[in-house]
Amino acid sequence: GMAEPVHVWRVERIALTDSRFDAHHGPAGLTPLVGREGEVDLLLRRWAQAQEGEGQVVLLSGEPGIGKSRILNTLRERLETQGVQALRFQCSPYAVNSAFWPIIDNFERALKFARDETVEAKLDKLEALIVTHYSRPLADVRFVASILSLPCEERYGPLSMTPQRHKDETLRTLADISEAAARRQPSVLLFEDAHWADPTTLEVLDLLIDRVKTIPLLMVLTHRPEFQSRWSGHGHAGALNLSKLTRAQSAAMVSALAGGKALPRPLLEQILTRTDGVPLFVEELTKAVLESGELKDVGDHYEYAGPTRNATIPATLRDSLMARLDRFMPVREIAQIGAAIGREFSYEMIEAVAPMPQAQLDEALARLCESGLAFRRGTPPDAIYSFKHALVQDTAYDSLLKRRRQELHAKIARVIEQRFPNIQTTEPEVLAHHLTAAGRAEAALPLWQRAGEVALKRMALAEAIAHLNEGLELVTTLPQSSERDASELGLRSMLGTAWMALKGWPAPEVWTSLHPALALARSLGRHDALAPILSGLCANVLNQGRVAEAMRWAEEMLDVAKATSDVDLLIAGHAFASTCYFWMGELVNALNHTDQLLGLYDDEKHHHLADVLYRDPKTFAGIYASICNWMLGYPDRALRQGDEKDAHARRRGHLFDLGFALHTGVHEYDDRWKLEDLLKRAREIERLGREHSLPVLWTLLAPATSGQALIRGGKPAEGIAPLKASITAFEAIGGHLRIPTGKTCLAEGIALTGDLDNALHLIDEVIAQVERPGWEERLFYAETLRLKGWILSLKGDPECAERNFLASLDWARRQQAKMWELRTSTSLARLWQSQGKRQDAYELLAPVYDWFTEGFDTKDLQEAKSLLAELR
Repeated sequence: GMAEPVHVWRVERIALTDSRFDAHHGPAGLTPLVGREGEVDLLLRRWAQAQEGEGQVVLLSGEPGIGKSRILNTLRERLETQGVQALRFQCSPYAVNSAFWPIIDNFERALKFARDETVEAKLDKLEALIVTHYSRPLADVRFVASILSLPCEERYGPLSMTPQRHKDETLRTLADISEAAARRQPSVLLFEDAHWADPTTLEVLDLLIDRVKTIPLLMVLTHRPEFQSRWSGHGHAGALNLSKLTRAQSAAMVSALAGGKALPRPLLEQILTRTDGVPLFVEELTKAVLESGELKDVGDHYEYAGPTRNATIPATLRDSLMARLDRFMPVREIAQIGAAIGREFSYEMIEAVAPMPQAQLDEALARLCESGLAFRRGTPPDAIYSFKHALVQDTAYDSLLKRRRQELHAKIARVIEQRFPNIQTTEPEVLAHHLTAAGRAEAALPLWQRAGEVALKRMALAEAIAHLNEGLELVTTLPQSSERDASELGLRSMLGTAWMALKGWPAPEVWTSLHPALALARSLGRHDALAPILSGLCANVLNQGRVAEAMRWAEEMLDVAKATSDVDLLIAGHAFASTCYFWMGELVNALNHTDQLLGLYDDEKHHHLADVLYRDPKTFAGIYASICNWMLGYPDRALRQGDEKDAHARRRGHLFDLGFALHTGVHEYDDRWKLEDLLKRAREIERLGREHSLPVLWTLLAPATSGQALIRGGKPAEGIAPLKASITAFEAIGGHLRIPTGKTCLAEGIALTGDLDNALHLIDEVIAQVERPGWEERLFYAETLRLKGWILSLKGDPECAERNFLASLDWARRQQAKMWELRTSTSLARLWQSQGKRQDAYELLAPVYDWFTEGFDTKDLQEAKSLLAELR
């Protein structure tokens, strides 16, 4: 066992000093700080404020080599004299698309996970840190365990939640742990090279920076000028932009590097001119000159060693760095191998890759660290080496010939496969990168897809898209073959899913990802791959209002499914065919497909289709069936089906579907005028959306539900704003479907507030859209025309009103929509009643009313019955 609180705290303290500036010889080996005391003092003042409970964020910006990391190192030294250790995170250019990478790296270092350590032992350490040390609930452990790829279901039981909810809980947990640490003891968080942070890590920072103001925490984030900071608007966040050193400051730095001994004046002037105040260049150029052998130490100063009285000065920083590496060939070779591995590399990895005896390897690594170009943490064989700066790594890597690079990456990939299989499982993008650089595209492709899949499961959508696009770029380098096409098919299918999750169904990227995938699936005869592709294409064009085109995709699903006896695809075909017919207003056809779907669907066998089709087909079949039956004149049947689909959606637990199921109640309940029932459903939709980060629920469906309910429930002034917000939000993501329905209801609300002119203008806008060539959505058109007639009658234009009522009746009868027919007949009968045409009004309304066999408690039937009594 282990003394949990003490043991883990000690591990954590080791990690807190962890960074690329922690050299083997410690901070004493670093060049004295020159010209940056003002910046360090500012950071210390911010720390004093943070200690008083006023959290601070400092965004430290500057070009490469300007001294950002050096300032952080000095700050940490000053803090250590106060007994404070800063938690340091280091981003990497090789992990810009690896979700949570600097956080994972920090946890693994803090807990000193060994490669041969059991999962149980690692979870013990994690529990001790999170639960015992930081007093966080045990539930937090499982979310951190998930990003560390530690399976914990057996220990903690299964976790049932959507990927998005899991991601949100993980983000919250990481922010909570940071806050708990700061509240336990005022803390400093140093986040280095934020320009290389992955998108999901930036989301963690978003949460934490939002909270910092009331936490005793100082956060310092360094970044290059091109990084667009998203936090400068916070009152507790300030920017600190580093300028170059003055000439005098640069001269002082040269003097310190030379041990206080003066260099020949012309040589010093050349160094100062060439380095242009960039500290890293000053340091490296001075060291290159001192190590060149062209100067001699004569006690209190240096003189030229040769008769020419000059020294060779590298023209650029890269030249200077290469000159230093070239002076000892094994050092150069080790630096090149390390650079191919990454910004940092383990002794175990480089020993397996480097083609030299151990003694020679150890000497080369020691000399590389002694030069100050790299630093070491720990001792071999457990040592970790880090390049002093990204420019050092870049210089060493760029000096490799292309063939040698490929050889190194190929060997690194073999070592990972043979000795580090956990990397292939948890960070497949690392192995994919090396295989790609090695020219082994065929081997790299499945790993890029695997990396996309891992990121997608974490809802790290930007990272998933980046990995999949890496794979697609690699595909273009391969000769045409069925294997190549199969790889592209898998990448594109998953990419369509990622774009749909990130931007919504109508996003153009969904089409550009899936349409080529469809051609590939057809050419390969991969009928098993068609369901998600055709479903995605169908949903994409459908939500843009291209209903007839969507219908063609649905028909293809049905044709292929029948030809291949694919029940899953057949269910998908019926699902989208019913959707298309529904929005086209062809209610009987829509109901026919929902009935067939429900006859095929088995809860046990087909529950997985929600993940394939991006929605549960049974839930949506229930939605469309209930609405169709209501419109066809069977409101009691519709209500029963609505209750059934609500119950199924709740059992299924697919939150997106549940939100839509609750929204559907507006069709079933508003005619019974149970306003509070509808508003309760709207509140639940909003809660689900906000708690589980599903914007489509709380930005689109919740306000649409409450807005329509309030308008139809007698509170139009309150309903206009939320309904208008919903429409605007849907249009903003490229959505067009449902817009005529929403605007028709909005026009009704505007008219009920007395603004008849604007209401009529909006109705005319809807009619113009519906009657536009190529527009096929007709679901609500009869009601749109009825409402126009109603508004015109209020404006005192009975002739135009009657024309619109008659047009509405025509559409309702075409749809066999008895409920629309009843509603319009009632409106027209009232108009004729006001004109003294009582008999005509009665003869119009009576047969429609008499057709009904159920739903007599609905408002429409009650109003019709009351009017018929007046007309007798």
